[in-house]
Amino acid sequence: MKKTFWDIQREKKRAITVLFLIFFPFFTLALVGLFHIIKLTSYGLFLRGATSLELLLFSAGISLIIYYLGVLGAKRDRIIRYLEVLRAQKPDPQDLKHKQVQNVVREMAIAATVPVPEVYVIPVLARNAFSAFNIIAVTEGAISSLDRDELQAVVAHEMAHYVRGDSYYKGVLSTFVMAISLFSSVSLLLAGSNDDRKKGAGGAGLIVLLYLMLVELLTKFINSLISRRMEDLADAMAVQFTRNPLALASALWKISRDRTRGISAFSNPAMASLFIVNPAIRAIDESSGLLGDLFSTHPPVNKRINTMLKLAGASRQQLLDRIAKPKQERDWWVEKDGKWLGPFTLEELMEKTWIGEGSKIRGKEGIITFRDILSKFKQAEGECPRCKGPLFHTYYKNVPLLRCGRCGGIIVREDRVLRLIAREQESITEKEMEYTQGAIDEERGKIYRGGVSPGVVDPSMPLVCPRCGKTMQRRFFNFVTYTPVDYCPKCKLFFFDSGEIEMITAGLKRIDSLYTR
Repeated sequence: MKKTFWDIQREKKRAITVLFLIFFPFFTLALVGLFHIIKLTSYGLFLRGATSLELLLFSAGISLIIYYLGVLGAKRDRIIRYLEVLRAQKPDPQDLKHKQVQNVVREMAIAATVPVPEVYVIPVLARNAFSAFNIIAVTEGAISSLDRDELQAVVAHEMAHYVRGDSYYKGVLSTFVMAISLFSSVSLLLAGSNDDRKKGAGGAGLIVLLYLMLVELLTKFINSLISRRMEDLADAMAVQFTRNPLALASALWKISRDRTRGISAFSNPAMASLFIVNPAIRAIDESSGLLGDLFSTHPPVNKRINTMLKLAGASRQQLLDRIAKPKQERDWWVEKDGKWLGPFTLEELMEKTWIGEGSKIRGKEGIITFRDILSKFKQAEGECPRCKGPLFHTYYKNVPLLRCGRCGGIIVREDRVLRLIAREQESITEKEMEYTQGAIDEERGKIYRGGVSPGVVDPSMPLVCPRCGKTMQRRFFNFVTYTPVDYCPKCKLFFFDSGEIEMITAGLKRIDSLYTR
């Protein structure tokens, strides 16, 4: 009989309940055993007269104290500090993609019948998401690479953790694990005690150490079992909220195959269990045996994907067909240095910064200039610092910015630059990539001949910030493409010349391709 998401929820809830019921008495009995062994050492004099019942009650009291400390330690402030370290921000109200994230979170909160949680965006290219208490955070990479249904499925998974209050459970579990680690450290000191060695009781201290190492291993094992089942339960609840298991399977597939997550800033072992997929890339995470249950907080992604496919009644090929980019009508070509680059959709055409006002555009109706397309802009918003042409407000992959209608240069806020790069990676054509890579090689050639300096690649006069009127700094955006850009530290604005944002993106895409071969 085929399992439904309700069946999976009931199964995982029972497993989590049983494991939690086992965990507390296990920890208490482990302490009882520890105190019996400590009685053999010189540090156990105060326990010599204690009965087994007294040791049991004493151990239960310690377990309750640790549990209480775990509840107190599971605080929202800790997550806020973590988000500050990651430079996470509230969604940009002017960014259309960020608006979409907020809409999706509201939809899932309505589906789960809970208050709308706070939403944060983590500015990294890695694809992932996490939740803790009443906070849901999504990375810029996930926002850029997942379609709306996939994003909805990921948010629904995190909403499930929010509904169940899993942050408190995980806080308590981590406190018990830390307590065992602390006892192990103390026992190591006992095992090395000079007094015990003189009295011939050093062996007892060693027994304490070995015993606690075994207890610590079993504690982590139970912790991983509970965490894995929490993830399975959140997957099942996500299907309940969205009724779209294929979208969650597709999102898991994309996130798990993101090679940038292993080198991201948020691969913190203490926070790994909060993410939908472990931020660190580890082979053990795809293990479903004893080692996986012992050391991994997440179930194997392939197993989760297969479960979603069964719920959807879909095959692996149907999943791959969904992931494949839908074919769009591309019938626009652009002349660049005597070559026709393309084809592009009209939306992609409007976002190519290397296209200037006089660029020739070839479409179904013949050859026109880009000036004809730009005629829809009616009101200029300042002058371009490069050519003094008119600046128009527009969107680049749903990111708001100012674009020069004459030279194609763009002005964008510093906190929005990462979005330009993340959201452009999927739309670069092979011919455009080939042309852009040639421009990158030309820049590197200037560096090799003249030295590592932005002025070598771009010897033009410094630009003046159109907002504050001060001279902008010229610097390399990164050391992958050695592309010089202009930056105003006061206004936190970047100016990219025509084609520069595509060069930076192409360079990063080339690096990414080396990891995904």
